[in-house]
Amino acid sequence: MSANEQPPTQHRMTRRSMLASIGMAGTAVVAGASILNSLTAETKAAGGTTTVPIYNVKDYGAVGDGTTNDTTAIQNALNDAQTASFSHVVIPRGTYKTTAALRIFGNTRLTLEKGATILRCHNSTILINGLNNVNFSGYNGHGNIIIEGGVWDCNVLQYPDPGNCFGLARGRNIVIRDLEVRDVPNCHAIDMNGCSSVLVDNCRFVGYLDPHTDDASGLREAIQISPHLQVGFPYFGSFDGTPCSNVIVQNCYFGASGTAGTQAWPSGVGNHSSVHNVYCSNIKVYGNTFEGMTYGGVRSLKFTEMSVINNRFINCKMGVMLSNTQANTEGSKDANGVQSGLPQSGKNYIIQGNTFTGTVTTNIYCAGGVKDVSTYAKVESVLIADNIFEQGPATNNSMTIRWANNVTISGNILRSQYRGIFLSYVTNCTIHDNTFVDTATEAVYTEEPDAAYRYNGLTGNLFVHDNQIQRCGRTGIFIQSLDAFQVERNLIIAPATETDNTRNGILAANMAKNGRIAGNRVKKAAAGNQNQYGINVTDTCSDVQVTDNFAEGKTGRVHVAGTTNFEGLWFHSPDGTRYKMTVDNSGAPVFTAG
Repeated sequence: MSANEQPPTQHRMTRRSMLASIGMAGTAVVAGASILNSLTAETKAAGGTTTVPIYNVKDYGAVGDGTTNDTTAIQNALNDAQTASFSHVVIPRGTYKTTAALRIFGNTRLTLEKGATILRCHNSTILINGLNNVNFSGYNGHGNIIIEGGVWDCNVLQYPDPGNCFGLARGRNIVIRDLEVRDVPNCHAIDMNGCSSVLVDNCRFVGYLDPHTDDASGLREAIQISPHLQVGFPYFGSFDGTPCSNVIVQNCYFGASGTAGTQAWPSGVGNHSSVHNVYCSNIKVYGNTFEGMTYGGVRSLKFTEMSVINNRFINCKMGVMLSNTQANTEGSKDANGVQSGLPQSGKNYIIQGNTFTGTVTTNIYCAGGVKDVSTYAKVESVLIADNIFEQGPATNNSMTIRWANNVTISGNILRSQYRGIFLSYVTNCTIHDNTFVDTATEAVYTEEPDAAYRYNGLTGNLFVHDNQIQRCGRTGIFIQSLDAFQVERNLIIAPATETDNTRNGILAANMAKNGRIAGNRVKKAAAGNQNQYGINVTDTCSDVQVTDNFAEGKTGRVHVAGTTNFEGLWFHSPDGTRYKMTVDNSGAPVFTAG
């Protein structure tokens, strides 16, 4: 301690106060539990007290007038905080100029009081959890850290060179809350690499300087959640690709700051790099607002166990993007740079209870990795439920799902979308109890667009049931290029109104096979353009049964072509013989063995 520095004051804290200080409520428990344990280990008894030293940066000579260089004073306080098992560094009201990266260490709570601002006056990261050139492994770096309060201003107009606000690596149990990060130039607000049990709560991430005019503009997230490699975070660590795990981002706002020359972030939460056989896991994005993201609100890259729940996406280019690793790319290399040549995809995603408004391209985009017809990695287990989609893209699908397996899309409301759900190379998918209102084209549409992959069993086992489709420009449910499907108990009102007498309520076409269309109700528009058939099965299909539907169409109610497709029922005689029952034009039943 220098001659003009004062010893830290001592503050007596009750156990109840300690609980409140780390926000142990709701979902904060996961990230905060270990910090609580660290503190309460020193508690003398339940309900007793413990001594937590407080280091006020003013006692170290910090001025906070926005012009005096306060870097050394703040860093000295952070350095001295290492002397206790858990310490509290306080920065009072004021604007604190920093001219070099600050370093925070384990078992430290750093509080910016109301009215306090850290002003970046250099071309590097503002705050990093540790010193350079230390070889941490696993999550054994500096953790048990709380960073809270104030404004962290990256001062982009004066210092436009790239720099993060917070750089984190190898730490466990880190809380960042109740603060604002402003105007980050071409980097991240939080660059998180190989960390575990992290909570980001009630923060604002506003303003981003984007110098790019090409695709690189999408490669920045306000909160990056990444495996740890030297190319991404070179300051310290073993650079072995250790992933992030157990991360919560909740109650935050992502948007523009209004500073001249800046914009909202390309992406709010996610990642744009990956490592072969490494998966960031248990990522929870709850109750946030993403406004005006120029790439995507949430962009995962090969995450597992990810939940995106109760968020608002407003005027973003994309809402949620579940992207994955393609073969023979940087992301298909291992931590040592050895090329695997293989695609990989994440698994176990929940996208639920969100609201999407004014999205420019696609609300939800999910795509697995593919190399060739026999080498691919489908995204596994996706639930998209109870979301509301309004004022959707003018020329894009509301949901695009490609190369995925075990997908459930249920209970969503889609209003004024171009197309509802687009499926391509998806297996074991259920779409049920959704409401589609005023869809420009199809509500549900399947396709295998690539000739090299078509008709190889890569799309199939689709169950579409109990949906309501109110007014759509083209066919309500369009099934093609798949094996095994059921379309049952759907209500379709006024389909195919874009042109007159050309499309259908439900259509099976283009080699769709082994299907059942049953119990649906299709009602044509009362006036204007009307659908041709309520239900239409073309002669390119095979083994499709149509039964027990109430359908209307301008040309006809139901049209079934092809030698193995039929409208009717299956029966079995006592001896086990199967019969197909249809009716002739007089209504008489016709039984055919087969």
